[in-house]
Amino acid sequence: MNTAILRAGYGLDHTGFIESDVSIDNIDNDYVPCIRDSVESLRNSFQDQLHSVYLYGSVARGEAVVLKSDLDLIAMFDGKLSSVKLANLKKLAGELSQKYRSLVREVGIVVAYYDYTVSPSNYYENAFLKELCVCVYGEDLRDRFGPYKLTSEIAIRFNGDICEALTRTLKRLETASDEDFKKFSQGFARKLIRTYYSMVMVRSQIWSTRLHEQSEVFIHHFPDKESIIRTLLNWIDEPPTDREAVYELFKIEGECFTSRRCRAFFLIELKRQVSLSVLYNKWISLV
Repeated sequence: MNTAILRAGYGLDHTGFIESDVSIDNIDNDYVPCIRDSVESLRNSFQDQLHSVYLYGSVARGEAVVLKSDLDLIAMFDGKLSSVKLANLKKLAGELSQKYRSLVREVGIVVAYYDYTVSPSNYYENAFLKELCVCVYGEDLRDRFGPYKLTSEIAIRFNGDICEALTRTLKRLETASDEDFKKFSQGFARKLIRTYYSMVMVRSQIWSTRLHEQSEVFIHHFPDKESIIRTLLNWIDEPPTDREAVYELFKIEGECFTSRRCRAFFLIELKRQVSLSVLYNKWISLV
């Protein structure tokens, strides 16, 4: 990878707005049957509540690698799903993953709700839907949001609650089978990298959804964390088997974000980045 291209303005248009790198046209034909089957299965199972379906991740970028990439979907529903329906959705995702195991590592289906999504209070959270997703079924809500610039609001909402994810992951790792251990480890490794990147995305004014690029941006600002980031990237490429090493790293790195001191640092960093982003956007408007 040519890290020289990762400089201020990367992933942004000439006015400083985020440029999406996902498109229906980017989807490789190999994944179309899996997408269609997934959508049809969702329609059949949740006909009365399914509003729309969105695709994100490497398949939506056109960068998926057979057997190494996931098929990542967001299912948007009208009204909350009952616990029974949530269990059925989890079962459906497992069945689709098994059916297409020769193509994708996993079919993941994330739940979203229409009322929550269209609420004005969640406008910045919907940068994910606007910039990282493509609609593959139903009403496309993305036109209601954006365009977005790299601001502290985007950074705060970019990757969800790391504290909640840490607690959930550590609990799962304790009793996970060997196969689930690999899956949970890789999932949280990705989340850690994205969380680190969110700490510097505004300061750097670099937008990327690719983990290796996010890693380089973070390392540029925090070189002392390079060995940790490289370890996480290695685990994403090759699932780890050393349970003690994984648990210890996740616990130490994850708890950094739960500590009062680190959370205070994170907020100060984001506030500092607000002024930097204002300066950058003022400069970009003069170019």
